[in-house]
Amino acid sequence: MADDGMLLNFAFSDNVIKPEAKFKGGTWRARLSAKKRSQHQPTGDENASQRNADSKNPNKIQVPANRPPRRHPGQFASSLFTSNPESKTAEEPKPEEAVEEAKPSNAALVDGIDTFTSLGLSANLAAHLLTKLELKAPTAIQKASIEQLLKEETDAFIQAETGSGKTLAYLLPLVERIMALSKAAQQQGVHPDRQGVHRDSGLFAIILAPTRELCKQISVVLENLLRCANWLVCGTVIGGEKKKSEKARLRKGLNILVATPGRLADHLDNTRVLDVSNVRWLVLDEGDRLMDLGFEEELQGIVKKLDERQRTSGIPGVPTRRTTVLCSATLKMNVQRLGEISLKDAIHIKADPADEDENSRGKDEEEGFRVPAQLKQSYAIVPAKLRLVSLTAYLKRTFIRKGSVMKAIVFVSCADSVDFLFEVFSRKYGVRASKSKDNDEDDSENKEEEKKEREKLSPHGTIAPAEAFSTSTNPVTIHRLHGSLPQHVRTATLGSFSKSSEASVMVCTDVASRGLDLPNVDLVIEYDPAFSSDDHTHRIGRTARLGRDGRACIFLQPGCEENYVEILKRGYRDGGKALTRTDANEILKRGFGATAESTSKNWEEKTTDWQMDVERWALDNPEYLEMARRGFQSHVRAYATHIAAERSMFDIKELHLGHLAKSFALRDRPGKINVPGLRQGKEDTKKDFKAARNNAAGSKRKADDMPSTNTDEAARKMRAKMREQHAGASEFNLA
Repeated sequence: MADDGMLLNFAFSDNVIKPEAKFKGGTWRARLSAKKRSQHQPTGDENASQRNADSKNPNKIQVPANRPPRRHPGQFASSLFTSNPESKTAEEPKPEEAVEEAKPSNAALVDGIDTFTSLGLSANLAAHLLTKLELKAPTAIQKASIEQLLKEETDAFIQAETGSGKTLAYLLPLVERIMALSKAAQQQGVHPDRQGVHRDSGLFAIILAPTRELCKQISVVLENLLRCANWLVCGTVIGGEKKKSEKARLRKGLNILVATPGRLADHLDNTRVLDVSNVRWLVLDEGDRLMDLGFEEELQGIVKKLDERQRTSGIPGVPTRRTTVLCSATLKMNVQRLGEISLKDAIHIKADPADEDENSRGKDEEEGFRVPAQLKQSYAIVPAKLRLVSLTAYLKRTFIRKGSVMKAIVFVSCADSVDFLFEVFSRKYGVRASKSKDNDEDDSENKEEEKKEREKLSPHGTIAPAEAFSTSTNPVTIHRLHGSLPQHVRTATLGSFSKSSEASVMVCTDVASRGLDLPNVDLVIEYDPAFSSDDHTHRIGRTARLGRDGRACIFLQPGCEENYVEILKRGYRDGGKALTRTDANEILKRGFGATAESTSKNWEEKTTDWQMDVERWALDNPEYLEMARRGFQSHVRAYATHIAAERSMFDIKELHLGHLAKSFALRDRPGKINVPGLRQGKEDTKKDFKAARNNAAGSKRKADDMPSTNTDEAARKMRAKMREQHAGASEFNLA
């Protein structure tokens, strides 16, 4: 063949074809991971020389040169800062001019014109508010409701933003009415030797609330009010307590009863001593939550029984008709349905716009409630892998200085997550399970001492020192609260958190999100976003109450969750200009970069050290490893329960389960999770198919060989196991 004159002149650099790098040391999984990472990284002379240097050390696993090395005894390889999704929205530029501090929108009126006496309350009750309860002036909603409810005997719907004093807005006119009734009866000589109305006179008012904690709080406020009229008696009937003691309480006599709907309906059906013939006031507090928790049927039954059993009272001055007051922050459809069930010709009571600051007035009447104007809210874009370390860093920074924050509440979606976070934050850093027998004995002694210390602090195991973010100058106590705890434990834990005068954190579910007035709560963190925007507003309403300042922060993952920011902005009067943004790296720099650890480590290495320590702790303790797995599974199931209108922002198909497992100190995600809409991977499908086939074959062989009695026993055990598995749904027990 003739030469055509073409010359092949291609230059090959030395680094195009290279021998495959050999990885030594560590486990085969670690070597495989290092190999995969190296294949996707740009190579060069610097990287090559670094790899050659590392390959001479048999105890090292090679990592890309452009990432900080994360090597620990035991050859754990961390991937906290790799493969994290980027935020899809750009950070909005902050205004150059200083933002004017907003006036509190739920504070007491301070102009001096309106006092409790001028609103129609008796001098005795007004003086008691001033001297004993230190309340000098009413809030805007209290002014509107007290005037209206004392002027007319009509049904009413009270609507006001969270933290504005709705409890006193209906309690004060109620107590004033019953005190006036007592005075009139005494003047007419019904009981000339004592007050006209006393505990034997019967039940005059019932207050219904959705949760036991809220009932307890209303009862405490009511007891404080009734100290100026000690002949009147109030009490509670709520779920979780012994019915025998509640019946004894009802038998002694009550004038005002605070109850949950389910327990009251039970007593109306089964307790003869509960006489409701004189009930003339019915209050339904947190009406939207009553309906959300499925109490519609009980409420219908209660209203019907009260109507049927109402009789003419023998006490002079008792009204002929019953007054019903419905309290809610919103005008949602379920609240309107509740109004149709319980209210007749009701008046709508809201704060007078003239009593509100011009900037705090809402534009849309149908939006219902708004965020308190003085609340400073932020959101953090945190990838799933970095959720646990970011929460730790945020709390570290929060409590780094004594007195900066007194109390903080961390909201999560389910009870199992609460228990997991409580154990993680109360564990001691760097403590691992021992391997030798001698160390086992020392370790068991240390555990016993730690157990005794915890029992002194809390016999129920719901309170412990927060080792993860305490400092020598500012020790922090951590509490846990959820609906799966016994009622007496919930009451004791909540009481301890409320009365604590030291820095404290409470990790809880939505059981503590409604109506509770917890003193000195400066910060609310939504680690898991609420199941609806209404629940979100009630959560952050635990701070910035009655004119006090407060902060709130919500964790959102990059991607579809970022669209939730538009919903956050709706609650602001300025369109969300005061809403600030941060990201995980900024949180980690502030939290782990400001600790008193070795200055030679940067914040990434400190973060990784802490994460790896938690993962080792979980692996070394089967009890906590199982707790982490349950927390992960419950969290994924809870994630699928967001309301339909917001489900596109919390799409379970977009949830990266492998990354999420990292936030539960798990190195691999647990197995199959039965969640509607969650697709299984190919590997999971194959595993399930093979397992089902093997189980079927094994069952057939056992059936041929096993006597009938053994088969029945095996079936019984299987049914018991299935019931145990299905009982996992109890993490959503909020009431």
